Amino acid sequence: MKGEDGKFRPFHLYSMKQAIDEGFILDVLQNYTTYTAYWKLLKTIEDDPRYDKQKASHLLRSFVEIHEHAIGQKVAIMVDHFAGSVLHRIAGRAKAMIVTRSRLHAVRYKLAVDAYIKEKGYAFKALVAFSGTVEDGGKTYTEAGMNGFSDTQTAKTFDQDAYRILIVANKFQTGFDQPLLHTMYVDKKLGGVGAVQTLSRLNRTHPDKSETMVLDFANEVEAIQEAFSDYYETTILSAGTDPNLLYDAESRLADYGVYTIEEVDEVAQLVFGKVEVNSGKVYAALAPAKGRYAGLGDDEQKDFKKLLDDFIRLYGFLAQVIPFQDASLEKLFVFARYLRRSLPGEQPQLPKEVLEKVDMASYRIQEMSSGSLSLGGGGIFDPQGEKGLGAKPEPEVEPLSRIIEELNDRYGLGLSDEHKRT
Repeated sequence: MKGEDGKFRPFHLYSMKQAIDEGFILDVLQNYTTYTAYWKLLKTIEDDPRYDKQKASHLLRSFVEIHEHAIGQKVAIMVDHFAGSVLHRIAGRAKAMIVTRSRLHAVRYKLAVDAYIKEKGYAFKALVAFSGTVEDGGKTYTEAGMNGFSDTQTAKTFDQDAYRILIVANKFQTGFDQPLLHTMYVDKKLGGVGAVQTLSRLNRTHPDKSETMVLDFANEVEAIQEAFSDYYETTILSAGTDPNLLYDAESRLADYGVYTIEEVDEVAQLVFGKVEVNSGKVYAALAPAKGRYAGLGDDEQKDFKKLLDDFIRLYGFLAQVIPFQDASLEKLFVFARYLRRSLPGEQPQLPKEVLEKVDMASYRIQEMSSGSLSLGGGGIFDPQGEKGLGAKPEPEVEPLSRIIEELNDRYGLGLSDEHKRT
């Protein structure tokens, strides 16, 4: 409904706050604990090559987050916390979810969690959920292979009392309904509606469930508060969004000739036709489109990915506020999401010989805050549109030693000899 000020408000409102107050859902922010990691890197080669500072800094931070020592430290905190503070809740049936940054993170978390459970002699088990295949250390991992059964059975198996922890990477973060889910361990940047959707996996009620917990290793309190504040009471659109942008994006995507209507329909049938999606069949159905994408030039690939992202973002937004009757758009949205995940990344790589000679010198994790996150008010969203590609700034090139020094100055506060890796 458009008001006199030109902004759009809902005809009827049943806010998150009201739903919590009336007991239909739980407040997932009532027990929220954040952690910060401190670390230092060490350059172990004599040479001092120069790199794009922004790209190298990003990759070195990623190197830290995927490092087995960092994951091991977090796993110890998570699993011990679950065993000591969560396992006995909901009449002894409580479960937890570990939200990871990527499929590779999920694989390494599963290996680390299983090893730590065995080391400590805990009786519960963990499952993992991720799509496709992950290559790591010369080995191939799949969800089915790591769990020991078909990925279509993951959710159903998690219902069993023996399985208490579910490790996920872009699966089960939306629409997953498990009332016994009590605690979430977050090791992934969250923001906006994605933060609300992910954390809201905890909000299902159960006769023996009176609270939830979140231990967050990746986000700051202010970012989570901002994400939830937009949906807590009233959400207002500052202006209208033109739905015709979707049809324009649909037409432009088709012009690249990457996929056919029949392939879109096939993927949609696989996704909508089952309670749990068989990701192997879905990604097999995407193979022809991936082959055509590989045949595009570098600039065409970048433009196609950008347009694919625009369509996914725009449809995801408009579907929340406009009841679409066009099934073809919903099918393309589903197809586009799976295709985008399966396309090769554009992540720049530092030379392998340099990464092999960079090591983590020190690492520690510190609890930063704990308690209830206060919320209030409603959000005002700007209209959605297509973002321009824009001109990229010239890269700032610096020696590797200087890049590492700046990262150590930023992330190495409060480290002492006891935090050095031996």
